[in-house]
Amino acid sequence: MSENLRIAVITHAIDQFENSNYLLNKLASHWSDRGIAIVILRGPDVAPPKADIAISHIDITQTTEEYSRLFGHYPLVINGNVLDISKSIISDQIVKRDSGFQGPVLVKTDMNFGGMRELKARIDSGQHNAAIDIQRPWRKVEFLQEYPIYESAGQVPSGVWRNPNLVVEKFRPEQNEEGQYVLRVWVFLGDREIYYQCVSDEPIIKSHNTIRRQDLDSSTLPPELREKRQQLGFDYGKFDFGLSDGKLVLYDVNRTPGSGGSGRPNPRAEKSIFNLSKGLDAFLTNITR
Repeated sequence: MSENLRIAVITHAIDQFENSNYLLNKLASHWSDRGIAIVILRGPDVAPPKADIAISHIDITQTTEEYSRLFGHYPLVINGNVLDISKSIISDQIVKRDSGFQGPVLVKTDMNFGGMRELKARIDSGQHNAAIDIQRPWRKVEFLQEYPIYESAGQVPSGVWRNPNLVVEKFRPEQNEEGQYVLRVWVFLGDREIYYQCVSDEPIIKSHNTIRRQDLDSSTLPPELREKRQQLGFDYGKFDFGLSDGKLVLYDVNRTPGSGGSGRPNPRAEKSIFNLSKGLDAFLTNITR
């Protein structure tokens, strides 16, 4: 079925997909080895190339109409139903000022990834006065490089509550027996998946502060996480979550995950990515040629 197949990858105008560190780049390399042609559609102002399948790989929080209208040119669009990953849509942990929640909280942007992609889009469009280091006061903040944590909602600056660009979430980390912080990561494409956890001494876990990574058995994924994927309409992506007091806490969703950085080849990771690439086959039966 993959013979002479063409896949169009729809990207945002600010992206240089071919030179990127996106996981989809590595998946596409495996597809190319199978004889599948990969074409890149960069931005909404380019004539849509012919293809059998499209993948929405628009690395920004909201997929605007100028991009989503491109979907109509293709018989099937992977992640075509994932149009908005704002925290106010995907999070079940949001705290309102009058909610009476007792416990630590953290402040995030409603936009994904601290709004960094939106900031880049503004700068690329010529708005050179858009910058993260001139944001003040809190009620005007649009972008965040770090998510501040407060011991209680009462400590959150009043301007945060009045800022529609920000959300306040319950801070519910997972910790192991040694008191270290744990971040669980689920990556999926179709019916293939990767499941692992990162351990850190820092409460906000990033690649640079991860002490170790451990592969996990995907059969032990919480069933409600799979239900959340179906609810949000994800065909491909990455969910970050934890188990706090035994309960699922979804921290973040990403429809354009990275590949984990550059460096020496990791045979185990490459094997996992190769297996993940076979998730494309789950969609091939749904197209007619």
